[in-house]
Amino acid sequence: MFADVVLNEFSRNIDRILTYRVPDDINNLKIGSRVLVPVNKSFVEGYAINLSEKIEIPIEKVKPIMRVLDDFTVFDEKLLNLAIWMRDYYKCNLSESLQCIIPSGIKNGIKKVKKVTLNKGYLDDASITPRQFEILNYLKDNGTVLLSDLVKDLNISYSTVNSLARKGIICVYYDEVNRLKMSDYKKTDKLIPTKEQEFVINEVKHSIGRNVFEKYLLFGVTGSGKTEVYLQLIEKCIEEGKESIVLVPEISLTPQTIERFISRFGNLVAVLHSGLSDGERFDEWRRIKNGEVKVVVGVRNAIFAPFSNIGLIIIDEEHENTYKQSDFKPKYNVKEVAEKRCEIEKAVLLLGSATPQIESYYKALRNEYKLLKLKERIGLELPEVDVVNMSRELADGNNSIFSRKLYKEIRENLMKGEQTILFLNRRGYSSFVMCRDCGYVPECPNCDISLTFHADESKLRCHYCGYNINTVYVCPKCGSRRVRYLGIGTERVEKEVKKLFPRSRVLRMDIDTTKTKGAHEKIFNEFKNGHADILIGTQMISKGFDIPNVTLVGVILADVTLNIPDFRSGERTFQLLTQVAGRAGRGSKPGRVIIQTYEEDNYSIVSAKNQDYESFYNEEIRYREIYMYPPFTHLLNIVVSGPIKNDVVTCAASVYNLIYKTINKSVKKSYNKILGPSSAPIERIKNNYRWQIIIKSSERGILQDVCDVLNTLKLHKGIKISFDLDPLNLI
Repeated sequence: MFADVVLNEFSRNIDRILTYRVPDDINNLKIGSRVLVPVNKSFVEGYAINLSEKIEIPIEKVKPIMRVLDDFTVFDEKLLNLAIWMRDYYKCNLSESLQCIIPSGIKNGIKKVKKVTLNKGYLDDASITPRQFEILNYLKDNGTVLLSDLVKDLNISYSTVNSLARKGIICVYYDEVNRLKMSDYKKTDKLIPTKEQEFVINEVKHSIGRNVFEKYLLFGVTGSGKTEVYLQLIEKCIEEGKESIVLVPEISLTPQTIERFISRFGNLVAVLHSGLSDGERFDEWRRIKNGEVKVVVGVRNAIFAPFSNIGLIIIDEEHENTYKQSDFKPKYNVKEVAEKRCEIEKAVLLLGSATPQIESYYKALRNEYKLLKLKERIGLELPEVDVVNMSRELADGNNSIFSRKLYKEIRENLMKGEQTILFLNRRGYSSFVMCRDCGYVPECPNCDISLTFHADESKLRCHYCGYNINTVYVCPKCGSRRVRYLGIGTERVEKEVKKLFPRSRVLRMDIDTTKTKGAHEKIFNEFKNGHADILIGTQMISKGFDIPNVTLVGVILADVTLNIPDFRSGERTFQLLTQVAGRAGRGSKPGRVIIQTYEEDNYSIVSAKNQDYESFYNEEIRYREIYMYPPFTHLLNIVVSGPIKNDVVTCAASVYNLIYKTINKSVKKSYNKILGPSSAPIERIKNNYRWQIIIKSSERGILQDVCDVLNTLKLHKGIKISFDLDPLNLI
């Protein structure tokens, strides 16, 4: 037998797929096996992707596989087909797309521990010592125990235990242990659905029961009961013997999501997210692959969970940018991957959001998705929303970061014992530091970006490369002491809250406070259990939080996302404001939302105030069509980078010429426009200059042709070219 093996290496823009002979003593090789193979004078890890009985090349030229590395396969044929599709669709290597599927902790292996148990039917032995008798009584009381616990609790030696094992009285053996310790949650029962929920549940259940590939967009306002719909659909899948994947956009949402699903389905639930150690992720992956669970809850990469009979994939908060992998190849969109996986598995895809992505809603209106709606909150009214113009506040002499109305509402909430969420999508204390005399602004020496002041560590820090210096009190340029901290971040909001409301209990949730393992869950539980009055945070707190005692939400500055130089800035602003507003009034008490802004007439803010998605969509889609942005075109973002600016600029010009020729050669008739080359919005990051070319085309195939050409380029030393098909971020 012979095997085609794709090598696990990424140094080239082409896959290295080599054919090897399977030795007679290897009888456990399958498609998806991880293998060690000879390449030149070394050995390389690879994956078997095809098996055959015959080959066309002489057998004596074919090297043998050295060994199979595991007693299990790391992917099956369905996941292999998904990886091949990703390679072609996102223009990456097969080894790169397969790497998304391989469990990250595979090299850690299975963790085993020694356990001790009493052998059934053992006979009393007169030669048993008093210390050994203690062991027997301990095992009678405690059953099977860890060997380490037994030795520690009884303060005995391992030799004492081993002598009992040799007599056959006890058994010492190795057993697998799961490294992830899950919390115990109180069991919950399914709720009686509303008429709206019942219609949605029955519609999707029908598709699940027919074993057909179907796509749905569930447009449900905040608090309309989307999660209960998900739970009842998963219950249907379990009844049918099928499996479900539930995706959430970021790790901050997983604690509460995990609680809801485990409290309903118990140990049938596994979790996969970046907050787990490699060993914990591998253990969860093994549980899934071994068929021990029926539901996976996780972030983006959970879409590759090794299920074999998927009935339903749910993507909650489907509008979120975090569903796009933008840092390294393959730069995939999990919604597209989920759609393809559902097609392969003949499963149902359900996208859910209170603020659907413009492209998703456009597809739903064109019947590419079946549109389902939940228009009403369950037993609750939508919160009352007020917009405060901060320009008027300033003109009236209020220099505080809080408007008079927001200050008053926070004070009243504290007096009533109700909780408040304050939202600002910018971390740190101040956005930048500036000398009032000469205008000097401390910047990162490695990136074209000003340093952000972090008061809790008295540092100026770059959020791109991590460079930091001590706080500047004297201007290094002119010697002035008139150094001022301008702009606001969550850290400053926290300080101001503690100053104005000294008796309040305050928590902050942003990247800086959630670096340690379990920090998201700890902060969430503290706030949920009423141990804090005010929660301050970035977009981490804008969705998913369902805390009945939160009756006030304050948006400190709505303009942070509105003024980002990206065509999606209006959409992003509307989504964030609507989502964070939805955190208020989810219990029996009415909710209030105060949005502070300098641009109260902007259609994104007006639509968010009125909580009117359709009016926002109608305005936004008009602009998209005028300027030919998605969903009317596809985009390709190309970034040329390197340490020497002239080399980068020269290469970008050459790439432009190549793109121009490639598009002109295409026989496909379509709208095409090349923007650039020009310097990227942040021209230098980590001492690499960045120039950008953006292509719009109504035909994605043309952009794929351009990617094929880019993958074959031989580049000047130090120059790199990265590209992103259908990017969600152009900065």
